[in-house]
Amino acid sequence: MTLLSLKNLRVVLVADRTYKSYLQSDINGDKLEMISDEYFDEVYSTLSSICKEVVHYQSPEELSQHASQHAEDIVFTIYGGSGSRNRLALVPAVCESHHIKFIGADAYARIVCQDKFLAKEFAKRQGVRGAAGVLIDDLKSMQMIETLTLPLIVKPNLEGSSIGIADSSKVHDYSSAYQLIRHLLNQFKQPVLVEEFISGREVVVCIIGNNDGIRMFEAMEIIFEDNEDYLLDKVYSAKDKHLPDSDSYHRVVTGLLSPTEKVNLKNLFLSLGKMDFMRIDGRLNDDGFFLIEITPDCYIGEDCSFADAIKQKKRSYRDLLTDIIHTALMSYRIPYSNYKGS
Repeated sequence: MTLLSLKNLRVVLVADRTYKSYLQSDINGDKLEMISDEYFDEVYSTLSSICKEVVHYQSPEELSQHASQHAEDIVFTIYGGSGSRNRLALVPAVCESHHIKFIGADAYARIVCQDKFLAKEFAKRQGVRGAAGVLIDDLKSMQMIETLTLPLIVKPNLEGSSIGIADSSKVHDYSSAYQLIRHLLNQFKQPVLVEEFISGREVVVCIIGNNDGIRMFEAMEIIFEDNEDYLLDKVYSAKDKHLPDSDSYHRVVTGLLSPTEKVNLKNLFLSLGKMDFMRIDGRLNDDGFFLIEITPDCYIGEDCSFADAIKQKKRSYRDLLTDIIHTALMSYRIPYSNYKGS
């Protein structure tokens, strides 16, 4: 791939800064996808070292108000938002409506992936399996969970960043599941996904690519330093993700995926159309890989799974963001799927 020069590129960074640390966040709230100062500073400073200029907007509305100034620029969004199932699609929708180039998934792909149940139905078409589960829209449909084998995991269907997920989300009897479903329906005002709990390694598959090919494909296991087996039989909760009791790191486990699983995961990535980079979260055990969720809005800070993957190649976080920008620019198109099959 012939790389473009980025030294004259202006990047528009859309990020809803909270102006505080994750340590000050409400771990039980719905704002965990908003951007901490630490995260913002990492992305902003690194983009500034790559490109001519970085312009920051706090919201999709602010981007829309200044859209006429950015016809020749490209938008990089880490906007998280809260309180809307469409929140992660707003920035690419604004960009597309104003004919501004952007990095990452388009509005369609983000909406598909935001809906965990829908995303898993989509993944099945590419041969990527998930745990057996049911979607509960109201109290009348709760009895469907008794078709599932215990233990279960109960979580909001339209959230990310482990919002609404705690150690108590894993339940060992139907009575506890009913109680938690009622609570989540009341708190989040959205359907609740109930699935059979899958034990195994917590694995994220990091992919960078476009319709011209895949530039990165690495499966990374999440490991807690104090206990390597910590996540094998427990929920990866909001507290574990945002306020952990011990540090974590990522270990390359790509070789544990079967050749068929690798092909299917790549095809899933390509089938969603404009994506550029995406994380596929799952569990890996002796029976293979099981999808948890598809994450096009994944965390992309200095200690993210992508950064740890690229460091295995003796490359840097700056190289990672450079690769993502190049991938977005080299084969830019948005209205249709990239999927060609394997």
